[in-house]
Amino acid sequence: MLTLHPFIHKTRKKFFDASIKTKIMLIFALFMMVYVLITGALYVQILDSQRTTQLYQGAYQSIDLMKSNIDSNIETINNVSKIIISDPNVRKYLTAQDNSASYRRPVYQTLTQLYVTFPFIDSIYVYHFNGTNVNASRSVTFSLVEDIKSAPWYNEVVALKGQYFININAGGILIPNTGKNNISMIRILYDVEKIVPIGILVINISQDFFSPIIEETKLKYGTSFVLLDENNVPIIATKDSSPITLTSETSHFQDGKIASIEGIKYFILSSEIPKYKWKIVSYTPLNALNGQINALSLVLVLLIICTIIIFLSASLFTANFAVAPINKLILAMEGVKKGSFKRVNINAGNDEIGELKNTYNLMVEEIEKMITREVETEKQKRKFELDILNEQIKPHFLYNTLDSIAYLALSQNNKEVYGAINALGQFYKASLNKGNELISLEAEVNMIKNYLKLQKLRYGTLFSDYYYLQENTLKVPILKNSLQPLVENCIYHGIKPSGEPGNIIITSNISGNILYITVEDDGLGMNKEEIQKIQGEYLDENLTSFGLRGTIARLKIHYGTDNIYEVTSEPFKGAKITLKIPIEEGLE
Repeated sequence: MLTLHPFIHKTRKKFFDASIKTKIMLIFALFMMVYVLITGALYVQILDSQRTTQLYQGAYQSIDLMKSNIDSNIETINNVSKIIISDPNVRKYLTAQDNSASYRRPVYQTLTQLYVTFPFIDSIYVYHFNGTNVNASRSVTFSLVEDIKSAPWYNEVVALKGQYFININAGGILIPNTGKNNISMIRILYDVEKIVPIGILVINISQDFFSPIIEETKLKYGTSFVLLDENNVPIIATKDSSPITLTSETSHFQDGKIASIEGIKYFILSSEIPKYKWKIVSYTPLNALNGQINALSLVLVLLIICTIIIFLSASLFTANFAVAPINKLILAMEGVKKGSFKRVNINAGNDEIGELKNTYNLMVEEIEKMITREVETEKQKRKFELDILNEQIKPHFLYNTLDSIAYLALSQNNKEVYGAINALGQFYKASLNKGNELISLEAEVNMIKNYLKLQKLRYGTLFSDYYYLQENTLKVPILKNSLQPLVENCIYHGIKPSGEPGNIIITSNISGNILYITVEDDGLGMNKEEIQKIQGEYLDENLTSFGLRGTIARLKIHYGTDNIYEVTSEPFKGAKITLKIPIEEGLE
């Protein structure tokens, strides 16, 4: 039990882990095995019952036929005996007091004529009570008594008062030299006038007379017979039943039984013939029904094969019928994992699969609605974040610009102050852009030019600016205020700290679906540690690059990618920041 439990657990786990199609096939196979086992067991029982019934019917019918044939033949012999009794020559011989040949010769002629006329008669004996007899015999027969009154059956025959008495070989007093048994009909003869016994008649019939009857019955029913006398001594037997020896009393087989004799199984049935004190025993070998059994077995095998085919076909159809819509649902769910929300269309009714389909489609609809709401919410959130970042950048820029104008005012350069305020107004006019987040690259560059114009009012010839913009990039929309913080970094972190005049170069080109905008200076440059501070996750920790940090954050949020910029620099060789702006489809 301890070793069986893990096996059952493992088998159960494998079954539950199997696909639904496999489970259905296994369940059908299990039911099919149970069906075949039950059908086989029922077939064996039915076959045994059918075989026993046929054996009983065949044996009883064959025995009844045998009895009928024996009675019919005995009656024929009885009719012959009546002919002899009524013959006048026989009566004269039996009523005469002497044994003269004149009485004996006519009787002999009558007897000879009878056994010639009836071939089944082997011998006829007419016994006179004076101790003489007249006989006619086809074969040599040995008489073992001289006085008929000394026969063992004499008193019994006399007591029958003229009725016949059947015995074998006349009770052992008439033995034929053929080695075969004679069936003797014995009866007492009466004087018709005086009604007194005058003699004994013995008619011996060869057992060959009954053999055709037995063989005919055997051919019809496949049954062998043994005819026994009252001492269970075989009288007549079929040719193939001679070696058969009963292991029990014949009464044991009165209701029919299956017994093994000399290694062969027989159905044995015995029946008595009280009139003659005989018994008939029939032997039917069980293999006599093999032909019929084989036919039934073939029918059963064909039936089982057809059943297996039907079961397998039904299981396969059921599995496919049940699994196909489930597989469609699984494929649809796989699409959901990849972000594809599609309704599944399955031809199903209002069953469990149909309910599952409807529930799934409803779920997809709800998920799509939820995603739509989330997207809208995220867009609003992103817009708020962009606006906040943009508003954070504007005061920073405005502070630096006002600082420059204040410097000009202190210098009492009214004309330049006016130009600075005018440039600031143009910058903010373009920056507002009617509330739109996106402006063309050309408009963004014009804003940069106004910004640098303001810076030149303060720093004079500290820097020069150059623009190399490809024509196909000018109308591409980008997030506004994307370049001003980068240009501001070039001035305050690149050129101004170097102590020498420098150059700011802005270039643009398109490769694939990416707009590349480069803002470059030839100022102080940066080492690896400084580059690292304005790259990746370190940029958020860099408090000194507020404008750059806010701009990069705005770009990442708006375009939904972290790969939005790249920084290259070497100490004393300037710095270059490249923006990689994804171009929306249809906006090239």
